[in-house]
Amino acid sequence: MYNNRYGHMVHEYTVGRVRSILQERAARLDAIQTRAQAEAYVEEVRAKAARCFPALPARTDLKPQITGTMDLGDICLEKVVYESRPGFLVSATLYLPKQFDAELPCVLGLCGHSDTGKAYGPYQFFARGLAAKGFAVLIMDPVSQGERRQFYAEEGVPEGETGPRSTVAHNMIGNRMLLTGDFVGSWFAWDAIRGLDYLLARPETDATRVGVTGCSGGGTQTTQVTALDPRITMAAPDCYITSWLCNLENELPADAEQNPPRALAFGLDEADLLLTYAPRPTMILAEENCYFDLRGARQAHAEMKKIHTLLGSPDSAEISVGHLDHGFHRHAREAMYRFFIKHAGLEVECQEPEMEEIPETQLSAAGGEVVPFGSKKIFGFTQARAGELQAKRSQLDETSLKEVVRNLLHIDMPDATPHYRYLRRSGGQDPKTGKGYQFAVETEQGIQVILTMFGDLENQCRRPEGEVSLLVGHLSSEEDCAALPWLQRRLTEGQRILAADLRGTGQSFPTSCGSSDLLEPYGADYLYASFGSMMGESYLGRRVYDLLRTIDCLEDGGAKVHLIGRGIGSVPVALAALLHASQPTCELVHYLPSYQLLIENPLHNWPFSCFIENCLEMFDLPDVYSALGDRLKTCDPWGAWI
Repeated sequence: MYNNRYGHMVHEYTVGRVRSILQERAARLDAIQTRAQAEAYVEEVRAKAARCFPALPARTDLKPQITGTMDLGDICLEKVVYESRPGFLVSATLYLPKQFDAELPCVLGLCGHSDTGKAYGPYQFFARGLAAKGFAVLIMDPVSQGERRQFYAEEGVPEGETGPRSTVAHNMIGNRMLLTGDFVGSWFAWDAIRGLDYLLARPETDATRVGVTGCSGGGTQTTQVTALDPRITMAAPDCYITSWLCNLENELPADAEQNPPRALAFGLDEADLLLTYAPRPTMILAEENCYFDLRGARQAHAEMKKIHTLLGSPDSAEISVGHLDHGFHRHAREAMYRFFIKHAGLEVECQEPEMEEIPETQLSAAGGEVVPFGSKKIFGFTQARAGELQAKRSQLDETSLKEVVRNLLHIDMPDATPHYRYLRRSGGQDPKTGKGYQFAVETEQGIQVILTMFGDLENQCRRPEGEVSLLVGHLSSEEDCAALPWLQRRLTEGQRILAADLRGTGQSFPTSCGSSDLLEPYGADYLYASFGSMMGESYLGRRVYDLLRTIDCLEDGGAKVHLIGRGIGSVPVALAALLHASQPTCELVHYLPSYQLLIENPLHNWPFSCFIENCLEMFDLPDVYSALGDRLKTCDPWGAWI
């Protein structure tokens, strides 16, 4: 583990940014005092929420199949498969009471991150519990859960293994989608919306009494579908609703589908997704010991209560808090039953009947897996979309490419040269490695690039002059320079190398999330990259900005800079070499050949912090390399795994 003495820098910077955004939102909510203002707020958040879910397709034939039935006493279970998009199959189960005199109120059940999906015990129980009380309930498997496994041997899964677990699979699927301007949350939401289409097409169901519920990831989907579909008349998300700020402060990364792009840039918080059709009856279910912070859930309820009250419906926003940990526990299910029973106008008991869990194999609608049953894989759609974008895009000249890259990275350079500091606790000089002094460039308030000089053991209190190689390493630039033989060889030849740890790498690698590996799919690096996406920024863009500002600082001191990028450092180096006005020479070692490589390899471990959202509409990395021309040297490209 490298010396990360600035390990909290990125975390506190990001917390400050998000806190500022949500403080402005809180002030807007506080200013709402009239019904007209509340109505305007609801219209505003509805429009903004819709913009967070791009690429919702046109409705196509569901082609539903009932593949089997089960007799559960007073309930009939039907095993259902439908197409949410052409060739993309969703496995589900429909629970219907056997005895009913009129159209049934209905509920769409959405699953959290259980590998067994709809067959997970508590999810079975809430569906059967609702059916026992007179509801028709459709519960469906999310992507990469239950019967909807996506990764197989042809994707590189070792023999005898099932591939990445649901949460990691969601990130592998979702992060690469953003390269094409798509959002995996839109896919989750669309699967659910089409499930609702199927449910409401059934002759047994009443389209005026429509609920949606789910826990954890199912609570996420409940919240997002509630924001998008006006047909829903009542909603009860469990163990999800809090504030995005709480998740960030508490170092809680979330799946790719849980991070709507630009949501924070639009000034939204989680509660706003529940307010898009206020005062629609909504109950927040929460637990005291859930990692989704109860304080955020209570604040969300208070905000909902205020808006609902101003809209003339003070009793339609509720909260139920249990005393256990994360999960759809029986007391939460019974609170949900009570809420739906009330708003469906039924007169039945809310107590849950005793049930035994049905084995997963008995609930299979597609024989256990939808892909062998005939479904396309989700990343096949992403590959097709990337192919369409590639066919449509034209070659950009260098000036246009720079403009596009700068816009997608959200880079706006100030005129002033950045401030810098000398760091006296640099560990001293090391004649063996050539390590000398350290200093830090303040690229923006709260962010420093930590620089370590190698090959110059004399000048400790000034910026280097003359020729210097600026290295951005793979995980730690300082460690790369101290350990890699080819860099040490350059030092013995008299070169000076300045190792630069950009934000969140090396000496500022975040100590949050219990993370010890930048490449960890659920680690700190992913957390800040995903919050950058929600803030409408680019975490990669901020690293490129760090490098551009560092070059400015060095050139102001009389240095002529040559850039070296290795591994994940190759991406910001290439982009900075393209954008900087001085047109520095650069070399890339162990570099990412293209984003198309990641589109073609569903299993990979290049981090989200190396991605540029929606770039494949306009360019790919080879376009950047080509634009650099003779200024660029490359060596030893890496593949999908690094």
